[in-house]
Amino acid sequence: MKVSRANFGTLCDGSKVKIFTVSNGKMSFSATEFGCTITSIKLLNKKGVFDDIVLGYSTLDDYVRSPNLCFGSLVGRFANRIGGGTVKIGKKKYELDKNDNSRNCLHGGFNGYSKMVWKGEPIETKHEAGVRFSRLSPDSEQGFPGNLQITVTYLLDDDNNLKLTYIAKTDKETPVNITNHSYFNLAGKGSAHDHKIQLLCDYNLEKDDYLIPTGKFCKTAGTPYDFRNISELGKSLEKMKPGYDDCYVTNVYDPELKNLNSTVHAEKIVRAAVVKEETSGRTMTVDTNQEGIQFYTANWIEGVIGKNGTVYHSHDGICLETQCFPDSPNKKDFPSCILTPDAEYKAVTIYGFSF
Repeated sequence: MKVSRANFGTLCDGSKVKIFTVSNGKMSFSATEFGCTITSIKLLNKKGVFDDIVLGYSTLDDYVRSPNLCFGSLVGRFANRIGGGTVKIGKKKYELDKNDNSRNCLHGGFNGYSKMVWKGEPIETKHEAGVRFSRLSPDSEQGFPGNLQITVTYLLDDDNNLKLTYIAKTDKETPVNITNHSYFNLAGKGSAHDHKIQLLCDYNLEKDDYLIPTGKFCKTAGTPYDFRNISELGKSLEKMKPGYDDCYVTNVYDPELKNLNSTVHAEKIVRAAVVKEETSGRTMTVDTNQEGIQFYTANWIEGVIGKNGTVYHSHDGICLETQCFPDSPNKKDFPSCILTPDAEYKAVTIYGFSF
């Protein structure tokens, strides 16, 4: 296991941004201080060839100029959407950026964590290696209350598990929902239509025309949202235009009992998803301690120029973003996403890879 670091580029203010590459000999990943962004995951296929299985860009300048696609980036302070761009905590109402259809707050607003520079440092142990990023998100940043100290750790082990851990502490009550927004393509190129998807989720969240949850939990059985049995993505996309952008309920939460089987402070991990791509022989699993997993099929990347001049098309990748439920601050029946000064936020995602 080893970690190397290099200069990824220089921002317009003259500050240099580092990139870290972590390898265990069978796979590697790279991540940069700009947005805690995972810029590549290189994995062997069944023929012994390495491919990069995440979408993104080749240079720092490309990530800086990118619209709000968040290729591989950390998103927060509140990932996903907050309806109406407002949050009420106690008697106080907080106004947030309305950067989504000019009415909702998406991924923290115009000044997202994906566009901020974090402090990175390597981590190396006998069986794991990775990088730890940290940053203080000051009170009122993005309109949210509280100074939020955040630590983000990406660790690769000998068994090709990439563990993402997010820890945060606050000095005021504040909503917290942090995730990674990687777009995966296990073939390393082309459409993801041939990927086979399993979401180990009996429910998804009903949403309105602006993708805000209504508060209703819907059983997936017998609907186009049913991926409980592994299914070919392309066949499902034929029934769902323009594609999926939906939050599923993991086995961390039981909608019938309306309680958490685990919380963001617990270490209990459940399997939420499995992805297979037969040509390469690659499989990816997603385990988490979060109650939600957002399944997004890259519906809005048509014509984007990515790594090495590759032109991306809609459905060339899939996102599986583990998180609290969208609009949790405004839904009294959803599990609370409010972090208090006497508690610690701890969210965990493990992407496991095999070939």
